[in-house]
This record gives sequence, C-alpha cells and structure tokens, in this order.
Amino acid sequence: MSKRMISLRIRCFAVVFLFAAPPAFGEIDNSLWHVTFNSNWLGPVDAHIELQVDGERLLGVSRSGATSILRSLPGDHDLAEGLVAFAAKGSESAGYTGRFTAPWKEGELNIVIDGDTLSGEVKGGAFNGELSGVRVNEAGRLRNYPAMLAAFDRVVAEHIFAPEKLREPSYEKFRARLDEIAALAQDDLDMLFGFHWLWKNDPFSHFQLKRSEQSAEQMFEFFDNFRVGFESATVRFDGDVAILKVATMMGADTIEQIEAAYDRIDQAGSKSLIIDLRGNSGGAFAVKPLVGHIIGEPVDSGYFLSQRWAARHDGLPTKEQAMQTEPWQGWSILEFWRDVQEQELLRIQFQPLEPRFEGRVFVLLDRKSASATELAADALRASGLATLIGETTAGEMLSQSFFDVTEGFTVSLPVADYYSLAHGRIEGAGVPVDIEADDAMALAIKFSQGDRE
Repeated sequence: MSKRMISLRIRCFAVVFLFAAPPAFGEIDNSLWHVTFNSNWLGPVDAHIELQVDGERLLGVSRSGATSILRSLPGDHDLAEGLVAFAAKGSESAGYTGRFTAPWKEGELNIVIDGDTLSGEVKGGAFNGELSGVRVNEAGRLRNYPAMLAAFDRVVAEHIFAPEKLREPSYEKFRARLDEIAALAQDDLDMLFGFHWLWKNDPFSHFQLKRSEQSAEQMFEFFDNFRVGFESATVRFDGDVAILKVATMMGADTIEQIEAAYDRIDQAGSKSLIIDLRGNSGGAFAVKPLVGHIIGEPVDSGYFLSQRWAARHDGLPTKEQAMQTEPWQGWSILEFWRDVQEQELLRIQFQPLEPRFEGRVFVLLDRKSASATELAADALRASGLATLIGETTAGEMLSQSFFDVTEGFTVSLPVADYYSLAHGRIEGAGVPVDIEADDAMALAIKFSQGDRE
C-alpha cells in the first residue's frame, strides 16, 4: 500500500462531521492497531484503535474496557463511542482532515500510514505529542492493571506524608472505584483517565498517575535544569507602577526572567509594584527571587513536615521547636526532594537579594494560585511588606515527589506537609487576602504610589 498522509483536526470524545467522500481504504478497512500516544500530559499511552471505513468517512475508535464505568463518573466528558474516537476526510493530494473532541481543547493530528505501521504527531489537546502504531490481529489486555495498582499501593504507603490519610473514607472510596476500573481495563486510557476523573484532591492534593519513558531518578536530575521555554515572568510599567506578571514558579528561565524584571524595575525607579500571581499553579523555586528582592532582612515563612516527624512525634512542633532547626539553604529541587523526606522538619527562610524594591507592594491572587505560589504569597504577607488582593488561594500546598511504580507507570504524591508560621496549615485552607476582589476587579483597584511605610 502506498503512503498516505492523514491530517486530522481533533476534538476529544464527541465527534460530529459532514464530509465529502474520501478515496477507498480497502487495506485498512476494519483493521486493529496498537497505537502509542506520546502525550505531554499523560506520558506514553498505549491503546488499541480500530480503524474502519464507514461510507464517506475513515473512523477510529479505541477498544478500551472500562468505558461504561468512566461514562458514569461526574464531570464534563462525553466519551462518544470510546475514550478515543476520530473521523477523517480528504483527497489523495491534500491529505485527510477531521475533528476529535476533548474536554480541554482542540488539537490537530498528522498521521502517515505505511503498510502495517503508522506514525504522526498531535498538536494541542490532551494527546499533544508524537504517536506511532502497528497493525495487530486481536485486542487483549495490554497490561496487568490490577497488579500495577498493587505496586502503586505499596509505593504510596511507603512515601505519603501522612499514611493515616489513606484510611480516610474519601480515599478508600477512590481506591475501590479504581479497582473496579482496573478489573475491566484493557488499555492505559482506562487507567489514566479513570484516575484523573476519580481524584478530587480529597483528602490531599498533589497526586497524579502517569506513564513515563524516564525513571524517577532521571526526572529528578532533569528538573533542576528544566526551562519552561516561554516568557513566564514579564514586567510592564504604568507611570510609577511596575506590574510583574509571573505565570509559573517552575523553570530556571523563570528565575532568570524574575531577576531581570527586578533589575528593570530598579532602573525605572518605580514607586509601587503589583505582582500578579493569578492563575499561577506553582512549580518550584522561582519563589526565591520573587520574595528575596522585596525583603530587607531574613523572613521565616514556615516549615515542611515529613512522614518521619509523624512517626516520632505526637502533634505538631511548637514555633520554638521549628525555629531551633537550622534554615534549609539548598534551593535545588533535587536536594529539596531528598532532604524533605530524610529530615523530620525542614525550615524555610527567605534571604534578602539585591536590588531591593522599597516601594509599596501589592500581590494579586485568585483561587487558581496554588502550591509554590501560595508559599510566596504567604511569605510576602508574613513580611508585612505586601498587601494581598483578590481571592483566597487554592489551598494546595504540599511537597510533591515522583516515584516509579511498574511497567512505565509513575506516581507523583505529597511527601511533606507545609505549615506557615503566620497562618498555620495552608493545605485545604489557602492563603487569605487583605482585600477581597474578584478577578475582573483586581487590577482596577487604584493603588497609592507613595513610599512604603
């Protein structure tokens, strides 16, 4: 069979098409394919896809086994005929196009089918990334998913920050439903979408199941040098007011951009600074320069407690106990993940950095401001040098790490809980603001541009 390029515009899960007739595809009519989607979101996901010609359209649908359970779960996801479904039209010269619907956003897919193999790339949507596949004769369970869950349970119990959380009714209900899915699962789509739709951050956040071509150790080494690759921290000026927008706390380049922004703010002589952290879901140590260029003396923000503390102590440490511990100074993701699990208590202290901004500081927050962003907001509020405006933050403030499960599955889970010295536990509560304002009103508030008192 000659090579044909099939371009599919996809929208995940509910598909409606009006197409002109494509040429005949006799060789791939009613054929079964083992396809791997190398998605950024879920990792390399294996599934059986049935391709067939239906009148004017080339159709594809996954042969997942737990669709009936997944369809019954609450949420905005129309599963149509399967967990993956698409259709295509086109011509010999122009290729083939179609739409495939997902609960998130549309994507575009290019596929080359050459005999018994296929390859391509998805641009956008939940399956963004490359894909490849081979023709197979029959569909069967791609992995032993109940055995994978048994390994998953051992890893979670060993590393979770508070093992008693696994005995709470909400977690037990979640795991029981996941067992039901594993019993019927035929492919990775079953397990990964089942986990994603079942988990509601109750009784803790920072919990995700994925697949990865890299081991957890390889991922650790990767993160310290990770670069997000876009303008994640930008500054603009409105008269004497500098407005610093930070989209993520992840990435060495985010740290560099924050440092450069403070240099520009210093050169401009701005009298007021608005730090916009709305929608920032966190990340890592971009919090260090964000806070450090505001403060004039060290600020103790709080401490992380690991499973080791809970195993050796009854209750929380007193403030005096926390302050007797030497401040952690590593500021490396790899070192942090190791130290936060090996030590009972990790004290977080921010140090002043130059140039220091000495004008008035306002921090914009919303309900999507989470994780490391909450650490920064809490530290700035505790310093007494910033006014927080907007909405109470997400309340998702735990330390997360990665662990290998089996067969390429990895789990990220919380290994330490964080307690603010000023406000107590942030997980489940969030960081409160000084001035409440909805998202549309936050930047419209007029700020005094006088010097900071």
